[in-house]
Amino acid sequence: MKVVFNIAYTTAQPPRSYTGNRRAEYIARRQFYDLTAEYNLFDYMQNGEKVVKNANSEHYYTREGTNSGLFNLDGPIGEAKKNEIKTRLKESPSTIWHGFISFDDMTSRGFTTQENCVKFMRQTFGALLEQAGFKKSNIELFCALHEDTGNRHIHFSFFEREAVRLDKNGVLGYTRVGKIKQKALDNYLVSANMHLSEHGSEYWSARDEAIAEMHRLHDVKSRTGFIDGRASTTSLFINAELNALCVKLPATGRLQYNAKGMEKLRPEIDRVAELLIRSNAGVSEAHGKMLKELARVEAEVKNLAVDAKLGYLQGARMTAADMAAAIGDGPTRNVPMDMRFLDLKNVDYFERLKNDYMARIGNVVLSMCKEIKYNQTHEPRRYAAVNDKHLKIEAKRRRGFQKDLILSAQCAIGAVCRMESANFLKTLQQHERDIEFENAQANNNSVG
Repeated sequence: MKVVFNIAYTTAQPPRSYTGNRRAEYIARRQFYDLTAEYNLFDYMQNGEKVVKNANSEHYYTREGTNSGLFNLDGPIGEAKKNEIKTRLKESPSTIWHGFISFDDMTSRGFTTQENCVKFMRQTFGALLEQAGFKKSNIELFCALHEDTGNRHIHFSFFEREAVRLDKNGVLGYTRVGKIKQKALDNYLVSANMHLSEHGSEYWSARDEAIAEMHRLHDVKSRTGFIDGRASTTSLFINAELNALCVKLPATGRLQYNAKGMEKLRPEIDRVAELLIRSNAGVSEAHGKMLKELARVEAEVKNLAVDAKLGYLQGARMTAADMAAAIGDGPTRNVPMDMRFLDLKNVDYFERLKNDYMARIGNVVLSMCKEIKYNQTHEPRRYAAVNDKHLKIEAKRRRGFQKDLILSAQCAIGAVCRMESANFLKTLQQHERDIEFENAQANNNSVG
């Protein structure tokens, strides 16, 4: 595992069951994380004896300036922004979530600057917030890279800026349940590790190449009206399939693969996409490379989930006790998880990648449909000055295309005519031979 991930939370008020020292400890912890404590939790546990180091949460995160400083998904946090966060957090009744992301020895070498950390958090942490049910625009996040231990690690904390949730009575408030669903945590662990995979660039290169080939096919279709630039049997058939799909598309709403209301049409879009892919050698080859990369990613995700023992049974995350009961007697620490407990619907990193690729391909198909629908309702017009050179070039190109189209059609009709003529001659000759044979037979009979 390249990444180890830990997260906890502190609510604005202690649980009702907390009393005495336990309650006081909780309040001190809250003050530590909301940046208001004169002394931190460690100070309180030592009977209030002042400790200069880590006097509060800000010191803890910044290590008195000995690390890279505070940052968020947009980059470094300046003094003005830091003061704004302090003010907002001091008055906020939001739950505060806090934790760390630690890297192994080899991976730590790649996290020597704040810039590396900002990029990593920007590309991975947003998905966790979304899967956890947060509205990203309503989250205030601050992080810092620590290099004071063998393994470099990023400390993070976040809270909600405004109350955006309605309770059962319709009252607006903050998130009441601090615990994040295990599925979201499992998927962040997988995605963070996969983000640092040695083969990650190979996947993204294969995906971009396959999508680029599809767009090139689209460009030819836009320019000539046919996916191969001519009225071949294949292109005519695909045009018919695209027209049939256009009829089924909704008259209103977004024409995007993942848009609401498009669920029933996705199998049809996938089928047309498959026809397009097969119609062109370049697209087919790039698509084949992409499928190989998807298979590799799937295998890597499975191995990662097994190593981390991210097992699910009937949709519920298995605990260590569940694992022990399923495996049987004996220690389970060094026993690999049985593959039958792997559920890629819950550990859905691979499914999300696959669906993203299908959506991108499907959106190219829908772009072709949009052009068809537009051309059916709009007559293309271009207003130009007399003797416009560009307009003349375009007209010449259009005439050349029309000429090629007519020649192709004539060749196709000619081939059909030649075939029918040959069949007619063959049939005629056969009839002549039959008549000659019958006449010969009749003459023989009359002589006998």
